[in-house]
Amino acid sequence: GKVFMHVNAAPLPSDAASGRPLLKWAGGKTQLLGEILPKIPKKYGRFIEPFLGGGAVFFAVRPENGIIADSNPELVNLYRSVATDVNGVITQLRSYENTEEVFYAVRSLDRTKLSNIEAAARTIFLNRTCFNGLYRVNKSGQFNVPFGRYKNPKIIDEDALRAASLLLGRTTIICGDYKTVLKENAQAGDFI
Repeated sequence: GKVFMHVNAAPLPSDAASGRPLLKWAGGKTQLLGEILPKIPKKYGRFIEPFLGGGAVFFAVRPENGIIADSNPELVNLYRSVATDVNGVITQLRSYENTEEVFYAVRSLDRTKLSNIEAAARTIFLNRTCFNGLYRVNKSGQFNVPFGRYKNPKIIDEDALRAASLLLGRTTIICGDYKTVLKENAQAGDFI
C-alpha cells in the first residue's frame, strides 16, 4: 500500500550542499541541470517527480511542498529515513569502513530484516562504495554490484544529508507506480 509522509519545516537554506543529491545514480540528471533548470516554468502548482531515482532535479529545485515517488522501496526508505532521523542515518554510516570486507558484509545483509535507519545507511554506503555507483539487484532482489575500490569515497556527506533532511521533511514521499502516483495526486497546473 501507499504511505504518505509530510511534515512542515522552517525555510530551506540555500547553500551548495542543499542542491546535492544523496546518491550517485545511473541516468541521473546532475550533468543536465544546466539545460533542465532554465526550462522549468516560473510558476506552477506543485512539483511532482514520479521517477525520483537520485533526485538531482528535485534537490536542485528544492520545491516548497513537492511530491516525490519511486517504485523502489529501498530508495523510498532512504528518503523517508533521512527526513525523519538524519542523525540516526549519519551515526549508522559512521560505523562503516571503506574496505572490501565491510562492503561485502554490509551487502550481504537482508535489508528487509534491518531497521529503516540501518537500511537507509546501507543504501548510501553501498552506493558510495560500489562499482560506478550502480544500483542493480538479482532476481531475488539482492543488491549485487561489486566493490568499487575507491581510495577515499565520500561516504558521509553530512551537509548534504542535513540539507536533504529539511527538504524531505516538507515533501510528500510515496512508494508506488508512476501511473497511480499521478492519477491520485496530479492536478492542473502542477509541474511533473
